[in-house]
Amino acid sequence: MSEVSVETLQEQLTALTQRLATLEEQLAALNADKQIPEEDLVVIGAAVAAYLGHKAKVRAIRFRHQEGWAAAARSRVHNRAVPHIR
Repeated sequence: MSEVSVETLQEQLTALTQRLATLEEQLAALNADKQIPEEDLVVIGAAVAAYLGHKAKVRAIRFRHQEGWAAAARSRVHNRAVPHIR
């Protein structure tokens, strides 16, 4: 097994630290872009109002981090909301 010098390890650590800082900046920029325009919220509210037959208020908006059928099924299983029955 070959030995690695302390200087080499320090250089690698410095390089990894710089890469990590760059990735954190990119992640912060991606999270900052997650703003929904007000026009889109109005359109969503109008669609819900048209479907339900009455004006609905947008109370909360959450971004989903899971994708796919399994995530949708899990969210349905854990959903404790009372369904709207007419």
